Amino acid sequence: MELIIELPSFTKKNVDKVVGKIVGKNIDVFIPENPAGKPALLAISTGVYLRVAYNVGVYASIRLNDINLLHAYSSALTASEFGFRGLTILKGDKPEFGKVVDEDSEETLSFIKNRIKNIRLGLIVSLRYGLDKIKQRISKRPDYIMVIHFGPGRMGDLKLVADTARDFGVKTYPFLLLGLEKSKGLFEELGQAYFQPSDIRQVCGSLGSIVDGVIISSPLDLSRAVDLVLQECI
Repeated sequence: MELIIELPSFTKKNVDKVVGKIVGKNIDVFIPENPAGKPALLAISTGVYLRVAYNVGVYASIRLNDINLLHAYSSALTASEFGFRGLTILKGDKPEFGKVVDEDSEETLSFIKNRIKNIRLGLIVSLRYGLDKIKQRISKRPDYIMVIHFGPGRMGDLKLVADTARDFGVKTYPFLLLGLEKSKGLFEELGQAYFQPSDIRQVCGSLGSIVDGVIISSPLDLSRAVDLVLQECI
């Protein structure tokens, strides 16, 4: 099972600090573009830096509320040329400022897949939707899905989604939100279910037989999250 750390890239200093801990540890990073619609270092640019400077595995996202189809295509081309592990296509939250562009994620996926063959493309799937709607999205045949709204008591629902995805040859990567000190308050404010730090070993062990990888997310406690993953999941 792949281990992936969500790495919001607000400063180069913090990116270097976190990645310095995982070099050579067989852990990848996922760089979200403008998390919650707030300005940040460009995910694609940060990913290129990490590929060149550290040679770590990189997943990144693009937000179609911010960019047009040409920019999305160029981002995929860049990810392909620099050997990213995947590029996740999503609409994203409303941007803090600027106009909403509003491209369609499934149409963008199809457009890029027909033109760039050596980059894995992913879509977001929410467990808040029914299985039929999730299956419809998986049928668009992304290379992988990143699953949001996974939490305590949802392992059975996640398995149904992962089994459905496997039938289509699609890999499954759920977000595992860790309720560490600062991030716990953020998750509660957003109404997001999270796991206690003491649960991570058991949850990672259970996920290993269900999904292809897991994205560990604790955006306000990154260093501590990395330490826990190294201690409990390796």
